[in-house]
Amino acid sequence: MRNQLVLKIKAVVSIITYLLSYKALVLLITMISLLGCNSTFTHNTFGSDLKVLNNIEDLHVLKSENSMIAVSGSLQGRVFTSSSNGLKGKSYGWFKREAVLNRSFKKKFSNLGGEDRMWFGPQYGKYNLFFESGDTFEDANSRIAPDLDTLQFKIKLKTDKEVVSTGRMHIKNYQNYIFNIDVERKISILGKNKIEKNLNVYVDDKVSYVGFETVTKMVNIGANKWSKETGLISIWILGCIIPTDNTVAIIPTTGHIDEVTNYFTPLDDSRMQIKDGFVYYKADANYLNKIGILPQNTVPVFGSYSPELNLLTIVEFSFENSPYYVNSKKENNSDPYGGDVINIFNDGVTPTAGPFGPFYEVESSSAAKELEVGEEIIHTSRTYHFKGDEEYLDQISLNVLGVKLSDRVKL
Repeated sequence: MRNQLVLKIKAVVSIITYLLSYKALVLLITMISLLGCNSTFTHNTFGSDLKVLNNIEDLHVLKSENSMIAVSGSLQGRVFTSSSNGLKGKSYGWFKREAVLNRSFKKKFSNLGGEDRMWFGPQYGKYNLFFESGDTFEDANSRIAPDLDTLQFKIKLKTDKEVVSTGRMHIKNYQNYIFNIDVERKISILGKNKIEKNLNVYVDDKVSYVGFETVTKMVNIGANKWSKETGLISIWILGCIIPTDNTVAIIPTTGHIDEVTNYFTPLDDSRMQIKDGFVYYKADANYLNKIGILPQNTVPVFGSYSPELNLLTIVEFSFENSPYYVNSKKENNSDPYGGDVINIFNDGVTPTAGPFGPFYEVESSSAAKELEVGEEIIHTSRTYHFKGDEEYLDQISLNVLGVKLSDRVKL
């Protein structure tokens, strides 16, 4: 009897051990699976990103039918990400998830990313805002103006369709000139009728969509008129977008163009081509580079297309014919106001910088102006995403950008 009891106990222990091992194995597989999903940003849904972003106290979701955008008015009117298909839809914007999760963004948030955020230019040159006077333009010396890094805006208005916030900022340039400015950011989600009217397109029912608008106003509240001799600044809008291997930016241009402004690294035909007045640029977050379009070649709209996601992105913005666009070339340039209007940044690695994402960045800048005290600069940017079969996106691309996606240069 004793031997039989021992055998039964051993059998029970073996079964329990097996079950515990099985559960451990299942748990391990589940954890690996979850970690794999979280490391690949293109797999995130808007809902899963929202769970992370809820660590931000004033996070607000603007909605219009299935369109959703996640914004923070206090973090200087930042749009973090968007979806064209509700909580289960793809999350289109990149933001620094770890900074939100560990709450380090509370100490500095200029590098949080997001689909639309406000900075000021120029980044380099004799009037830049990112280096202390006398420092060389090495990556290690780059710094962010304290107010751009930590100043939280006050919320003026918050509804289910828009958020307005304001802040007073002090920004110092390379010549130690201080710009005292009052800034207002207004973020609005756009309904289907407004999107169709803005772009003069028809959005088929088989296409999901999201569109939002940001209006940034900067007022000179200092004691003196701004002068180009002491430096001018511009409103600089940047949007971090999730890349895919075959994402290509499509930039229509005007006038004669046979080259773009090129930053940081060399380019060849595998990464950028100009054909029939269109600039095609590979935006795969796999080669750190940046290009720019000068005002004489600027059409105030551009886009990108990801064939993997069947996703067409459009950016349109306010643009004026001005002699003053700040020059952000990485040098003490001789023409500080001969800069770009449109920029595309592609993430990657150099010996001294990167990677930052992965993301690619869509950027536009306002003109710089010699503002009198009380005068203002206003810059409007609108971002749209359309997801659907290429045959439906073709007509939108043709109407807005001037070229069918099926006819695009494939890099």
